[in-house]
Amino acid sequence: MPTTARTLFSGIIDYAGLFPPAKLPMDEAFRRFLAHRDSDDGWLLARFVCPAARLAELAPLIEDAGSAPARIVALGGGGDDPPGFSASIEHDTEAMRGFGERLGTAATIDVFEVKLPGDGDPSEAVDLTFHHLDDTAEHPPAAFFETPLIGDTPDPDAVANAIAAAGHRVDPDRVAGLKIRCGGLEAAAVPAVEPVAAAIAAARDAGLPVKATQGLHHPFRHLDGALGTTAHGFVNLVSASIHSRHHRLDLDTIAAIIGEEDPDAFDVTDAGLVWRELVTPVDAVAEGRRTTFTGFGSCSFAEPRDDLAGLGWL
Repeated sequence: MPTTARTLFSGIIDYAGLFPPAKLPMDEAFRRFLAHRDSDDGWLLARFVCPAARLAELAPLIEDAGSAPARIVALGGGGDDPPGFSASIEHDTEAMRGFGERLGTAATIDVFEVKLPGDGDPSEAVDLTFHHLDDTAEHPPAAFFETPLIGDTPDPDAVANAIAAAGHRVDPDRVAGLKIRCGGLEAAAVPAVEPVAAAIAAARDAGLPVKATQGLHHPFRHLDGALGTTAHGFVNLVSASIHSRHHRLDLDTIAAIIGEEDPDAFDVTDAGLVWRELVTPVDAVAEGRRTTFTGFGSCSFAEPRDDLAGLGWL
């Protein structure tokens, strides 16, 4: 296996088996997470994704497992307006605090993700979130904030800059990032290439890492027969993010990588991460994974793993 592959894909998947289309029961989803984590390819996996509102349901399963400490992504409920968002954050962080007090070192919530309200100043929502997260643990989790990429969307630069500014204002050492949703259960839920590229460029320029979710079971952009539309690929996204950081790519080139439908245009070699004539060396790939594209949520572990194995990259 090329060193670049190990660097690029290590811990890239957050397992979201609770969510559609898998939508597994809690006990089955967590059982599969443990099995995947303990498999030979478990290094691909990072965390178990769980709504904050269901953490109390997850806690006894972790206690009964008695295995290595579990890393958790807690998903916030969000809210359509500032009052609803504020109430939701209070409930979410109370649940997280109780979860941490119950489990101690048996589990760590190291990421919190929440959708920004459609109304109001995003920086206020970020401030509020960090304020409440400070009460959840001695070392509060990183926070990723989702902004819509479909329909009447806010300016991605404005959102990314607001998240970055609020994060630095609250705690310069705290990780704040941008979350992008790349699919769903119908064709209309798949965003076009351009807004995805704009979000990645905006996050890069604001110094924010990106996390992605939904519709990313396969490495490359492809026609999804079930949805009847072209779906995004996770290799496209991570490549666009990392190349854009290292080479300071313009928006059109970022979009070209995200929209690339030829798998042969991509490669991972001992020289680095490759897209057509662009090569990003392995040390820059490692830095890019830490600071630019941290991973993606998927309700399937087997599909991305098997596809990568089929490419000879594992």
